[in-house]
Amino acid sequence: MKFLRHSLFVSALMVLCSCSQEPVSLRLAHYNVGAFNKTESSSTDVIAAMMSEIGADVVSVNEVDSCTTRTGLVDQLADMSEKMGDWGCWYASAMPYKGGAYGIGISYNPKLKVVRTDKVALPKLTGTEPRALAVVEFEDFVFATCHLDYKTEDSQLGQVAVINAYMDKNFADGSKPVFLCGDFNCVPGSAPIEEMLKSWKMISPAQLTYPAVDSRKCIDYVFVRAGRRKVDVVDAKVYTGFKTGDVETASDHLPLYVDVKIYR
Repeated sequence: MKFLRHSLFVSALMVLCSCSQEPVSLRLAHYNVGAFNKTESSSTDVIAAMMSEIGADVVSVNEVDSCTTRTGLVDQLADMSEKMGDWGCWYASAMPYKGGAYGIGISYNPKLKVVRTDKVALPKLTGTEPRALAVVEFEDFVFATCHLDYKTEDSQLGQVAVINAYMDKNFADGSKPVFLCGDFNCVPGSAPIEEMLKSWKMISPAQLTYPAVDSRKCIDYVFVRAGRRKVDVVDAKVYTGFKTGDVETASDHLPLYVDVKIYR
């Protein structure tokens, strides 16, 4: 009887400790950086400073060169990550380009514990460009980025299907929330976004992100599959009020961020 009482006490204590754990607070940012050279010869320094200014914990970046002659043979993602304070990074090449590669990436605060990384080639139709999915699984969440084709909805729908199949296969248990950021090259209400909303929740604001000057379209997003974890969205903005850089010249897209709390 004494052993039973002790076991019940320990079990209750464990439940109380679990319930009292603080949620994980994160600022997730996304930025199509336009190879850091849309209007400047190189905006890597500026964008690194901008992302540091807003206190991002993880940054999704699209249209990133790796060691191409177009951008001076620089590994742009590694360069940006270093300038943010020796951050970690993960790059997914979409295609060979001008002696190097063109693709997407994720930059993250080194305090975050990485469990694994992955990259997936997305399908392309005739006449369209190759695309990729980059994935980093952290201790408490999964973060991914993509940059969908801009030419046809059929191509975009095929890419969404592969992304969903990958997530279903690798994170079906729902033990961690999965966040997906990217330039989807399609607007709210379009077929690809409606397909996304069948299994994802859009947590970024439906605000205009392209072009950076006189914006006309919302094409950049953050989605979540919360799984079994509770995820609260604390704030979400397409942000332009930087002191360290000018969004009108840093890229041809506007950056956005989402603040979330993940409950253990």
